[in-house]
Amino acid sequence: MHASFDQRASFFGKEGSLIEAWNADVVLDGTWKYDGFFGEGGVQDKKLHINNNATLRGGWKVGDSVLIESFGYDPDFYADYALQGARPGELLPFVGVPTLANLDYVLSLSTPDYKHLSVSGNAVWGKDENFDEWSSANILFATLQVDWRPTEKLRLNALYNLQQYKRRSDGSLVGQRRIPRLKLEYQASRSIFGRLIAEYDARYQDSLRDDSRTEAPILIRDDSGLFQPALGSRQNGLRLDALFAWQPTPGTVFFAGYGSSLRENDPFAFRQLSRSGDGFFVKFSYLFRL
Repeated sequence: MHASFDQRASFFGKEGSLIEAWNADVVLDGTWKYDGFFGEGGVQDKKLHINNNATLRGGWKVGDSVLIESFGYDPDFYADYALQGARPGELLPFVGVPTLANLDYVLSLSTPDYKHLSVSGNAVWGKDENFDEWSSANILFATLQVDWRPTEKLRLNALYNLQQYKRRSDGSLVGQRRIPRLKLEYQASRSIFGRLIAEYDARYQDSLRDDSRTEAPILIRDDSGLFQPALGSRQNGLRLDALFAWQPTPGTVFFAGYGSSLRENDPFAFRQLSRSGDGFFVKFSYLFRL
């Protein structure tokens, strides 16, 4: 069960003032397990979000938030978890701490939509939950996007996403994901269009442990019912996609595309990329007029 309450106030400045519009809101949010909503247990997850967003003179936009949260332990989500005991083959039950308290901060900034360039970005950081180990972590989520339009025919979009978790106990890295993406579009004429996309996805996860209590290694039950150590892993992949489109008249369409997936061991090395998949497609349609 889920319920939320959002109260917002809006203020508008005079024409030409530094702050043209300012919205402030407070969000109260609660999540219950079904049995807890109608019986004992109470609110499992509690959130208080304080948000501010402003539009400045010239089209600049800024925002900031403070996120105060508390998440309650749900044993159902960790039914397939166990801990490695001191003796070989010994399994201990995984029992998380009752609650995880969070305190996060958010900042965002975007430029006006200039004729040739626009930039936007946001960042979230602070103390947040590490669900993989049910413990608190220092997080950093960041996004940066640049749109460059050097001519009326050419457009370039660059996007970078970062998600990072570090244990508060010793500062070690639990998980990280980095995704840079480039998209190039060229409108050669009214009927001819081309697009190229390159996206890299670098993922890392450390071996899991009971970070909030015993520090014992975590084991997770697999599809066969056996508990296996939750060992660290890396996945690094590059995806390339190309598209050519020709639409000379309404109803006549020709599309040709190619996509390739590549893998490598070291992130952003680009030295030993191995192809893991290819895809081709062609579409042609013609409208007959009778």
